[in-house]
Amino acid sequence: MPRVIADRRVVAVTLTGSEGAGASVAAEAGRQIKPTVLELGGTDAFIVLPSADLGAVVTAAVASRTLNNGQSCINAKRFIVHREVYASFEERLVAAFEALKVGDPMTAVDLGPLALESVRRDVASQVTRSVDAGARLLTGGVAFGERGYWFRPGVLSAIPRGAPAASEELFGPVASLFRADDLDDAIRIANDSDYGLGSSVWTHEAGEIRRLVDELEAGQTFVNAMVASDPRVPFGGIKKSGYGRELGRPGIRAFVNAKTVWMSTK
Repeated sequence: MPRVIADRRVVAVTLTGSEGAGASVAAEAGRQIKPTVLELGGTDAFIVLPSADLGAVVTAAVASRTLNNGQSCINAKRFIVHREVYASFEERLVAAFEALKVGDPMTAVDLGPLALESVRRDVASQVTRSVDAGARLLTGGVAFGERGYWFRPGVLSAIPRGAPAASEELFGPVASLFRADDLDDAIRIANDSDYGLGSSVWTHEAGEIRRLVDELEAGQTFVNAMVASDPRVPFGGIKKSGYGRELGRPGIRAFVNAKTVWMSTK
């Protein structure tokens, strides 16, 4: 990598990857005085408030958490649910996860295997360490099978601050549930993260939407929709999720030199 970045033909660097890889690339590019755009990991918040349609929300929650078998930076990972609807949401989410079919992706299933044994090992370890810290494993969350990197979709609740499921990116199909007392508490929990890639909020209250859009610390906030990348709008994060933007007008201009040309008329 250092030789590639140092090459005179390379004038800028962009990376989609892990926090560690991003730090390494940024450090090397900095030594070469070359600009970078980094799109790194995330612990995306998915906030559910009382006015939301729980049926639609749970469907979106499952789809967002299990996209690409849970191996996407913009998967919803931390589900922050208002206390008034928490019990119903938890019950429905657990039932939906238990109904997911895991198997050969060439057949009619919902999830296939994880990409690597190391990915499966890391997710399993994060679940175990979260439970050891006091979290409750409501369903799944375990590796299975002798051939292939199979992992049972899991749901964690009662997660203490600092546990892996609260502070780290779980790159696999495990949902972390948090109960919020009110809107202020939901925003606090969502922002209590070193990452800030995407966020998804579910409410039909205009005042709540305004506050969430203004106060959530993330590169993008989707209202009553799951986070997605779209070439029409900029995409990227803040905090340890990276910096700079891909896609949209800012993405096109990320590596364009703004050159000033001044012509005298004298």
